[in-house]
Amino acid sequence: MFQPLSEQKEATIYQYRLIRKLYFSPALVRYHWAVGLLLAASLLVLSPISSLAGLTAGLLFIPLLHFTLIRLIGLRSHHEFKSRKWSWRFVFPLAGYLPELPVELAAFTRLQIHLLWTGLCCIMLFYPWLQPETLSSLLLVHFWLLAPHLTAVFFLLKERRDGVVKLPLEESYYLYYHR
Repeated sequence: MFQPLSEQKEATIYQYRLIRKLYFSPALVRYHWAVGLLLAASLLVLSPISSLAGLTAGLLFIPLLHFTLIRLIGLRSHHEFKSRKWSWRFVFPLAGYLPELPVELAAFTRLQIHLLWTGLCCIMLFYPWLQPETLSSLLLVHFWLLAPHLTAVFFLLKERRDGVVKLPLEESYYLYYHR
């Protein structure tokens, strides 16, 4: 007997309807890179040695911090993150440790907000020991890596929370589906 999609518990992505495609155009990607490079250059002009050390440490440390936080959030959260396969993506601006399969919009939004605030708190733990330029460099890398994901969260705020977000592996856009 035919059952409506709204009553199905285990619907596949093929039973969903594409509602929105958030595409990061090449001009937006260039703007993202330009803003990051401009802010990094301004930090390097102010204090070359400590800013360079901070940017280098940030490019190595912040993705690992995001990875650790995602794994910890997955351990303490519900089945949504444990059942998903995660992998590293190196396609900018959507780079980092991201899900391969579709994730509910509510869970994805919650994850990005947790990454923003928990990552900020983890970086600020080093405030007493780091120079201001190094700390600014770490914060710059943190916000620069999260900016595209937070932009997508912002544009999907008005959508229904029970929809799913999918990130194609080799492309730079988000797909939002709903049943």
